Amino acid sequence: MIVPQVIKRKYASGFKAEVALRPGFNENFFGIMVDFGSADPQAVAGSAHFLEHKLFTKKSGDLAHDFETLGADCNAFTSSNETMFYCQGSTHTPKLIELLFKLVGEPYFTTENVKHEVPIIQQELAMYQDDPQWWVNDALKRQLYGNSLLGLDVAGTQASISQITAAQLAQVYASQYVAGHLNFIAAGDFSKNQVQTIFRQVTKLAERYFKAGRPLLRPEQPAGHLRHQTLTNRGSNYFGLAVRLPHFTPFQGSRDLAQTLLEFMLDAEFGQMSAWYQQQQSQQLLNSSLQLTMEYARQGNCLLLTGVSQQPDEVLAAIKAQLARPLASVLSPAQFELQKKASFAHTVRSYNDLSLWAIELAEAALDGDDPYDLATKLDALSFSEYQAACEQLMQAAKIGSAALGGSD
Repeated sequence: MIVPQVIKRKYASGFKAEVALRPGFNENFFGIMVDFGSADPQAVAGSAHFLEHKLFTKKSGDLAHDFETLGADCNAFTSSNETMFYCQGSTHTPKLIELLFKLVGEPYFTTENVKHEVPIIQQELAMYQDDPQWWVNDALKRQLYGNSLLGLDVAGTQASISQITAAQLAQVYASQYVAGHLNFIAAGDFSKNQVQTIFRQVTKLAERYFKAGRPLLRPEQPAGHLRHQTLTNRGSNYFGLAVRLPHFTPFQGSRDLAQTLLEFMLDAEFGQMSAWYQQQQSQQLLNSSLQLTMEYARQGNCLLLTGVSQQPDEVLAAIKAQLARPLASVLSPAQFELQKKASFAHTVRSYNDLSLWAIELAEAALDGDDPYDLATKLDALSFSEYQAACEQLMQAAKIGSAALGGSD
């Protein structure tokens, strides 16, 4: 595998920047990732997500229109521990970088514009809540983490959204959007001179917009009450199982490697090619394949297995029994080697999506991981090491479940 060149800079303020070179690409990607998300300290749930929305609002109007004028796409997202703002375009590199820094570094919060945003975000949350899957996932997250920020939707709740004010947003911004929380990334086909120009511009813009500051201490993993819940039927036979995991201890120096190994295990046990899945299908217990989701955050890690079944209790019991089996009984060393090859091929293919690849690099920079080092370590890993790592993770796991049933 040819490893693309990534040039990095770290500033005295704590701000970080990197330029990833991808020869032959016609488009360029620029992003700023903030080491702050919905589960991190904030007085009102949903503030991180609300802040993501409101930073597009400037005194002159919606800054998204300025990106569009330059023929560029821009967007943003919020997760448990991250918020990212990014744009993608084929020209106007200096102007796009300047707009991106203005987007993140120039807040404009007023009583009027915050009040205007409240029903918009409430409607966004309500749209998700129309999906039966949301109710099962919400029940599982609250079982895992109670009413902590990690246990709530990224957007917060209908009530918390209505409590957000301009002053409160300004306080969150001032404490979290500091240089030590921010990482800039550019990805594309840049010449040596262009790389130097990008770093010169980024240095000036970072000094202009972001004050020095370091990440704050993070809270410990919150705990909820794991059990089985039967929820009001919302026209669906959706069910889910949640597994609370211990914090990922870096395996061979990488948290991402520990996560990858666990994903391998889940695919071997419950994926569409697994014996377990074929059995569930033959008995007509599963209407479709399970959705396997790994979520890991500073405050806690979990995996969710969700699906649709006319007999959810039987499927949930079968999932729990499968998780209790030794890994060697469902996966052979030869199959593990095939998994590694498939993962390697997926990694290589992902390089062709510039935005996803750049976002992955930015996330890895915040976590202190190297995605290319991960591929090397995975290739050298033995089956016995893989088995021991997965068993160690699962020994401390706790399980809860939820299913739609009953009636209004």
